[in-house]
Amino acid sequence: MSSGIGLPHSVPMTSVPLPRTSPARIALLTQLPSLVDQCSALADGSGIALSVAAPTTGGWQDAALVLLGEDVAEPPRGITAPTVLIAVDDATSAARTSTDAYAAAARLGADQVAILPAAAEWLVQRMIAAVEPPVAPATTAGIVPGCGGAGATVLAAALALEAQRGGLQTVLVDADPLGGGVDLVLGAEAAPGLRWPALAASKGSLRPSMLVESLPRVEGLALLSWDRTDAHDPPPHVLDSVLSATQQAFDFVVVDLPRHATGPAVRACHHVQIVIPARVRAAVGAARVAGRLRSAHHTVGAVVRQDDRAGLPAPQIAEAVGLPLTASLRTDRGLSARVDRGESLPARRSSLASTAASLIDLWFPDR
Repeated sequence: MSSGIGLPHSVPMTSVPLPRTSPARIALLTQLPSLVDQCSALADGSGIALSVAAPTTGGWQDAALVLLGEDVAEPPRGITAPTVLIAVDDATSAARTSTDAYAAAARLGADQVAILPAAAEWLVQRMIAAVEPPVAPATTAGIVPGCGGAGATVLAAALALEAQRGGLQTVLVDADPLGGGVDLVLGAEAAPGLRWPALAASKGSLRPSMLVESLPRVEGLALLSWDRTDAHDPPPHVLDSVLSATQQAFDFVVVDLPRHATGPAVRACHHVQIVIPARVRAAVGAARVAGRLRSAHHTVGAVVRQDDRAGLPAPQIAEAVGLPLTASLRTDRGLSARVDRGESLPARRSSLASTAASLIDLWFPDR
């Protein structure tokens, strides 16, 4: 088992409001050095404040969670926070240690038991939940290209920017390592902050506020993208942890998904949209993508992109692919050149911005 995902000390932190989280700390009551070392390492890995005190002293009164060492004979009076009995597994007598730990928990009135190191990951998750109580997952939209060059990344970026400009705390997650990078679309390749390679080799849980504070920002929009090194799909458990953390920390999560996306990443989305150019070959390829996505999500829609050249009507494309038509957009002249120059996307008077605004109104009708 492993501790929470740690962030590199070299990553610049950005001061941003965290309306969905509040500061809190954990208290550990013990005089056992082994417990102090292990619990401190777990807390440090997730950026959690851990206060260590002897069982007979104070300092636990305002804690969000109290960890009771197995050496505690009598718990302090008046503890109202949840409590966890912490024990260290003795490899030579594991059965005895487990029995003793649960007997001690019953004697002390502890709510739960964690025997380290086996329960390390569980304990990290329990501490994170104590300092940042879970809320309903933020609305999450997955944008998928129906074929190469469909414009899904540009739509995802426009959607995230429009939401942020409209007052929704938004994060744009680039889950396609082979897509070129959403930071390039937004002209943010030099923006300081955390990128996927810093997380890809990590294990364990991720504290939402740590991610919020560490991501690059563009016009207030947070984004998690790739750098210019060799990129591979993030391990499933890391992607799950990142999506879960972003859903706790933001109002709206936009995920730029690859065509081969399936499983948990797709199921984590409330809305999944395939972007399809209004061309026959694009429709044929998108139909295959749609078939894969429908096996993982029950509500997949189509956004059809049309340009100045002759093409099929948007409803006909959506029907051919077998998806309901959610929206259609026209390719804005000069948009490709604007992106190549490293400029941000147009904010107003463009089909792209108008389509993004209509999708946000659809998904946030009470905003």
